[in-house]
Amino acid sequence: MNHSSEENVLVCVTDQLSSERLIRAGSEIAEKQSISLKVICILPKGFVSKSTSAILQNLYDTANSLGAEMTFYFNNNPALTVAVHAKKTETVHIVSGTPGADSNLFIEAIKTLLPHLPVSVVDADGRMYTFPTVSAVHPAV
Repeated sequence: MNHSSEENVLVCVTDQLSSERLIRAGSEIAEKQSISLKVICILPKGFVSKSTSAILQNLYDTANSLGAEMTFYFNNNPALTVAVHAKKTETVHIVSGTPGADSNLFIEAIKTLLPHLPVSVVDADGRMYTFPTVSAVHPAV
């Protein structure tokens, strides 16, 4: 069943098996809000290997077992790709992993592109931290 026109929680995963914890965390948020769960994976263009395909199959199976649809993109601008996908699919909450030491500012870019959406970050121990929405500031007249 295609849920593209329903509010959803969008989980951003990478080609790491540990991304499974993100899908499970997103599923909990979606369940609490009674909305659908979607998973997105964005890899660099031309990036495919046997180990990657096995990991992505495992993540797809996890998403599928939780009733989520999973979308794959090959693109070199993951934050912009997530933002466009989120707008097209009525995303109301984004879940991601914690940025690594060599972060490309993915979370900051998402918050800039989608300031009205809460973004939750799940660390390696499964702890979730949520960045609230940013309201537009209107100067007093």
